[in-house]
Amino acid sequence: MSEPLLAGVRVVESASLLTGAAVGMMLADLGADVVKVEPPHGDLIRWALGQVTAGYSPAHLQLNRNKRAISLDMRTPDGAARFRRLIEGAAVFVDGNAPGTLAKLGLPDPVLAQLNPGLVHCSVSGYGVSGPYSAIPTHGLMMSALVGANPTTVSDDGTLGAAEREGASISGRGGDAAVAAGNAAATAICAALVRRERRGIGARIDISGADALLAQSMIPVVYQANRGRIADTTTLPLLSDGTGGPRYRLYATADRQAVAFTALEPKFWARFCRAVGREDLVDANPDGVDLERALTDIFATRTQRQWISVAIDAGLAIGPVRSTLDEMKGDEHLRHRGVFVDAEHPVAGPFTYVGMPGLVDDAPFEVRLPAPALGEHNDDFEDGWPS
Repeated sequence: MSEPLLAGVRVVESASLLTGAAVGMMLADLGADVVKVEPPHGDLIRWALGQVTAGYSPAHLQLNRNKRAISLDMRTPDGAARFRRLIEGAAVFVDGNAPGTLAKLGLPDPVLAQLNPGLVHCSVSGYGVSGPYSAIPTHGLMMSALVGANPTTVSDDGTLGAAEREGASISGRGGDAAVAAGNAAATAICAALVRRERRGIGARIDISGADALLAQSMIPVVYQANRGRIADTTTLPLLSDGTGGPRYRLYATADRQAVAFTALEPKFWARFCRAVGREDLVDANPDGVDLERALTDIFATRTQRQWISVAIDAGLAIGPVRSTLDEMKGDEHLRHRGVFVDAEHPVAGPFTYVGMPGLVDDAPFEVRLPAPALGEHNDDFEDGWPS
């Protein structure tokens, strides 16, 4: 196996709950040496969100894999000194603390930069370090609510209801903003490491979970924001509500399963029509009710597996719909990609991970280090980074 992409990159992660831990996980999965710094009582992520066994929540097992962990109290002289030694020897500092926390502990940005001029310091928080809301402590629901993921109406009697979307679909499920922020932060950190290697200078990165969630949904948002500026809509094969038309939706198959059909491009639509012997539909109105009825009847003639075989053989834009976790875990393509990883944790026992969304040098994803116990590596880092 080739050397991991970030092998030798030392990362200090000081963060609570999901957002900062997601950044550290993504860097650790790429091979970075990530040490998670926790307070003496441990990160709340260990004790919240359910327990597989005491101190090992599913979120902790997932997000803190491939890391080492130490515990220290930064409010004490010894704890502060140990933390400073870690910063001095690191390439990256993932700061998931509430904005201003480190400054209160005597480690404002100028001090961190003085300790390590080449440090890539990435703050990741709900609303970001700057801006009118930056001082507000946040959770995922607050991040998603700010960027329109939870559109709401309030009736005259004060009852809340879901507002009708105007086309910009942003996911507001728990943890979505944390994962979006993790992706954004990891990307920026890797870019900063390239500059650090070339020019020897560090970087100060400020990632907001709300910003990241919005950016993750940029295409529908951009179309909604510029709706009135689109002069020619003939190339938009979508219904006026923006949710999709007959050529971009799910269809039931003969075995009471479903497939996703996305023949937006003219070439894929024409190819499909030829493959099913319906050349008469090539020039059909893409939003027409008659076309939807015709496609419903066509897809009901084959099973899901048969449609996927046709899609592979003919190069059609058709994919399977998986509705349950068991269906996803049993999917041959997802198994090949290693999206789900079953492993044995030394304390928590059998555990199913969601792996890294990509293959590097064709190597399957693996959990090199299980999520650590609280303070498990304290002795290794007593005097800073081990040699």
